[in-house]
Amino acid sequence: MKKLFVNGKKFVDETGAHIILSGINFVCKERSLNYITKCDDAVFEWFKDLGFNVIRMGLIWDGVEPSPLQYDDDYLRKIKRFVGLARENDIYVFLDMHQDLYSYKYGDGAPEWATITDGEPHIEGKMWSDAYLQSGAVMRAFDNFWTNTPAHDGIGLQDHYAKMWAHVTAFFKDCDNIIGYDLMNEPAVGSLSQEVLAELILAYAKEVLNTPETNLAELTKLWMDQEKRFTILKNLSELTIYKKIVGSSGIAAKAYDRNILSPFFAKVAGEIRKVDTEGFIFTETNYFSNVAIQSEIGRIDQAQVYSPHGYDLVVDTDRYDAYNQQRVDYIFDTHKQVQDRLDMPVMVGEWGAFTDFDVTYELAIAIIKKFEKYLWSNTFWCYYSGMEKCKYIKALKRAYPMSTSGELLEYGYDYHSGNFNLVCQNISTSAVTVIYYPEVKYITLNDIEIEGSECDVEIKKYSRGSSGTVIIKPKNKTERLAICIKGTKKQL
Repeated sequence: MKKLFVNGKKFVDETGAHIILSGINFVCKERSLNYITKCDDAVFEWFKDLGFNVIRMGLIWDGVEPSPLQYDDDYLRKIKRFVGLARENDIYVFLDMHQDLYSYKYGDGAPEWATITDGEPHIEGKMWSDAYLQSGAVMRAFDNFWTNTPAHDGIGLQDHYAKMWAHVTAFFKDCDNIIGYDLMNEPAVGSLSQEVLAELILAYAKEVLNTPETNLAELTKLWMDQEKRFTILKNLSELTIYKKIVGSSGIAAKAYDRNILSPFFAKVAGEIRKVDTEGFIFTETNYFSNVAIQSEIGRIDQAQVYSPHGYDLVVDTDRYDAYNQQRVDYIFDTHKQVQDRLDMPVMVGEWGAFTDFDVTYELAIAIIKKFEKYLWSNTFWCYYSGMEKCKYIKALKRAYPMSTSGELLEYGYDYHSGNFNLVCQNISTSAVTVIYYPEVKYITLNDIEIEGSECDVEIKKYSRGSSGTVIIKPKNKTERLAICIKGTKKQL
């Protein structure tokens, strides 16, 4: 597979083509399954049929390093098999060291030997993520990780984690479709979460309740009550109010990004670089940046990728009556500001996590339109058996440019008509434009209009389903190239 590189805010391949990556998460969090997803090999053929050209492949620290410095290569070989299946279907992979609530004891992530809680109790909330704010065990475990507290072998927890990543990198070094390493899923701030929550609650009291003085403990109880939480969410449907609340909060979270998270990323990247000098370093935001607290992570590597997540506040619930697309747009707009500051490509590592409601089809399209606008790559959360029957799947199967022979300026897919449009500039004859089109079997060369250059055009159908690619190779260099694929009544 062609090697990919970072070039400013975009991905490019070895020919100089501008690359857009669109795909899915493939993560098993279940310890009882040894963190290996049960699926048929044909799932990867289905991914290709959907147009996916990248997978965020989950690893679990507990699976990789069950005992200190003792790595389970059998587990890694099973993951490697999935990487191979991805390659057989022309799909890139980046490895994600996944965690939720720090440890498998409370969610997934660290092994028991790396979970140091100092005897603090674990408290579960009505939503799984509430434990980030309520569980003394989860907060203290993160605190000890961020301070590099020694495990029982005398080696610091962060040092173990960095060495573990070096081992993983070496194990997968011969896989030419692996493009990089997502250092930690949704890093949590530990006990600083209490400060972040307090900032948000006080801002809510001021902007919504008009009470400069309030009982912090009582308001915290309201947020932890699931039904009353949705009353708060409805009060946050006014975007100007929501902006004021998150914009005036996050002092503690931003300090964490600068002083704790960025140095941690640098440490882990340093160990990876001893093995792989070129693979992308995917850096996420802290957990609270998922609600639009602007991240202040720094640049730590030349091949760094900004990899935020984006969810509305109703994620993991069935309360889509409280969903607010303006809030979601604001979250991604905030991530765009961070991208502009960092000047690097964006891979939205997670979005979606939809339940199977009729509305989720339109919600998925709305988010995809944001990715189109900003020319971002993305991986949808998350593969599971049976998702092919979900209503939002038809939104994920959409036309997009996998590569362009010049710098991509804009593109868009109309789900109703099937029309696809693309404009790029500084066209090279050494690079090829490849457009994934979901109903390629219904179009002909007469349905493809090209302005700006004479081109060779090929329509290539995949072996499965009705999808495939339109391959366009310019015959001469030109400043601008515009491509239109007209949808047909037959495909609709």
